[in-house]
Amino acid sequence: MKAFYIVFVHINKMQRNIQWKEFFTLAFLVFAFYGYSYGRNIDSLLTLIRSNPHDTTKVICYNFLSQEFLNKDISKAKTFVQKALDLSKITGYKKGMAASYHLLGTIHYQSNREKGLEYFMLSLNTSKEINDKVTMSSTYNNLGNLYNQSGEYEKALKYYILSMELDEELNDRNGMATSYNNIGLIYWMQGGFEKAQEYFEKALHLYKALNKKEGVAAAYSNIGGVAYYRGKSDVALNYFYKAYEINKEINNKVGCATTLANISEILIEQKKYEEAIDFCYKALEIQKEMGSVSDMVHTLLSVAKNYEAQRKYEKSIEVLNEAIRLAKEINAQLLLSKSYLMMAEVKEKAGNYSESIIYYKLYINAHDSIFSKESNAQIAEMNARFENDKKNREIELLTKEKEIQKLNQNVERSKNSMIRNILAIGLVFILVLALVLYNRNKVKQKANNILSEKNKNIEEQKLQIELQRTLLEQKNKDITDSIKYAQRLQNAIIPSHKKVKQILPDSFVLFKPKDIVSGDFYWIEKSHETEKNKECIYIAAADCTGHGVPGAFMSIIGHNLLNQAFKIFRKDIPSAILDNVNENLSVMLNQPQHDGNIKDGMDISICKLEQTALGNYSLSWAGANNPLWIIRAGTNRNTNNRISEEEPLTELLEFAPDKQPVGAFVGETLKPFTHHTIALQKGDAVYLFSDGFADQFGGPKGKKYKYSRFKNTLHQIYSLSMQEQKKYLENEIYLWKGELEQIDDILVVGFRV
Repeated sequence: MKAFYIVFVHINKMQRNIQWKEFFTLAFLVFAFYGYSYGRNIDSLLTLIRSNPHDTTKVICYNFLSQEFLNKDISKAKTFVQKALDLSKITGYKKGMAASYHLLGTIHYQSNREKGLEYFMLSLNTSKEINDKVTMSSTYNNLGNLYNQSGEYEKALKYYILSMELDEELNDRNGMATSYNNIGLIYWMQGGFEKAQEYFEKALHLYKALNKKEGVAAAYSNIGGVAYYRGKSDVALNYFYKAYEINKEINNKVGCATTLANISEILIEQKKYEEAIDFCYKALEIQKEMGSVSDMVHTLLSVAKNYEAQRKYEKSIEVLNEAIRLAKEINAQLLLSKSYLMMAEVKEKAGNYSESIIYYKLYINAHDSIFSKESNAQIAEMNARFENDKKNREIELLTKEKEIQKLNQNVERSKNSMIRNILAIGLVFILVLALVLYNRNKVKQKANNILSEKNKNIEEQKLQIELQRTLLEQKNKDITDSIKYAQRLQNAIIPSHKKVKQILPDSFVLFKPKDIVSGDFYWIEKSHETEKNKECIYIAAADCTGHGVPGAFMSIIGHNLLNQAFKIFRKDIPSAILDNVNENLSVMLNQPQHDGNIKDGMDISICKLEQTALGNYSLSWAGANNPLWIIRAGTNRNTNNRISEEEPLTELLEFAPDKQPVGAFVGETLKPFTHHTIALQKGDAVYLFSDGFADQFGGPKGKKYKYSRFKNTLHQIYSLSMQEQKKYLENEIYLWKGELEQIDDILVVGFRV
């Protein structure tokens, strides 16, 4: 799919025909007397509010005023709908309450998804109580929009279809057009462009017949988006310009900003950078006027992307600083994290690696603060609240049952007493019995009413619990999306298998992260030494502190520091590279020598392969806690390890690493790493690895694989090609692990001389 970020145009079903039966006569008189226009309609509604004593009429007018200001002045829209809701609650006017809840959901769901969902559910439940199908249809539609935006297309389609069925039952052509438009969006997002265009054109036909200009503009915008994704950029631009002109005519500022953003994205791809910038700044002016700071941040990111495409990195950084400032101002952590990520990428392209790493760290911290601390706190709070409410309800029900039981016992005693008195006194006691029976019926009726009210409260609490469960599901989805984004970031820096094969044809890399992202990584580079007229190959296998997201972040830092030592500081000896990384890692992570709690760092094995003047190969190597193994044809006492009698005997040369990680040493100066020079023979197989393979639990007794078994396995597969060795090791660890969980990241790098 092309790298284009269309702003999808969802259409909200506002309160079409709000309280239609009650308001029919009122609306007819207003429009007949004053005529319909934006300003005059608002003045007419305000006049009716001041002159009309009926609270129901005032609620209807306040809701209509809120709808009028919805796309023009959001603060006024909030003020009027809150007045309508307060008055509806005081008078018990449920149609007004349902309409007000619906409008509040429409106002909030773009900026605060949870709050929007809460108001829509309140509107839906209230409208179901009074069978208000018009409001139910509108709310179903906007719930579809809400789930559509979060990528939950199955739920979105379900609510759109429910809305469309009610529209057809009501013969509401405007509502049907809206449903067609939004169902088209579902097909669009799932790649069904032909089906999407079919529904958009159905919506356009109905909106034109109804003379609904805002709907026509939305349909044009969405048809333009489909045209773009089908490779018809010029057709798409034509539709976007049509949508913009209509939105401008009807003063739909939100629609204007949306279409301007769409136009600018196409112009960026067509490399018409100056025109794209003009449209972006027009959108920014509208967003600033509307006070939509979050939309301003989105548009500023498009401007930064424009400058980045032109390699105007300084201007891009200037715009990103403004985006970061605004995101901090409104405490929009998700937008802030996106801004940090783009800043890190621009800094890296500009060659400022140290600041780039700082912004990568800010990006990870911003995501952690959004998805870890906040989610854990909210989950704990909701669980505690649920358990507390559940206990309180149980206590209340038990207390009420005891009261009823005691009441029945008292009545039974009274009944027996009255029977005895009737036998003695006669007619007088018959009257007393009648009074007691009447009193008993009243008491039971009261108890039943109390139980009925309790049951109603329990149902309402169940609804709230369902709402909290929905919010928890969304939080879990956001966390998973964040980790997957970190995976894409890590995959972007780790060398591809294709690159490894180009540099070292007879080699393999076995890389199996424990989680979505990994704390292990490998690094490979090639250089040409002009003075000695020879090429050198550098390769490393590293194991960072931890695994998962923390380990992945350390792997990004480690990979960048290796590049920095090799490319910027020009270190060409493995031990010198490790010394440079050691020094800069301590500085970057702010590890003071007196702090004994810092354990950030990595274990690494790095070597340099070069050909000598006599045509032989020489290997320079240094290691931090991870050794180097070389297997060559020779004498091997353990003949049982051979696959067949024809296989040559082998020996394993093991080179011990320095017993220290790459990281700060507390209380002393940084220790230099030892330099090793090794003469290689033709056919030698060299192996670098992390501890994941040897430490994996499995086998018949669930024990570690261990390094001794790992050595024997490498002896056995020495004669196989490197690609066959990789397949053998993959199968070996799979069979060993069995049903047990992988406990750590696994990395093995091998190459043959």
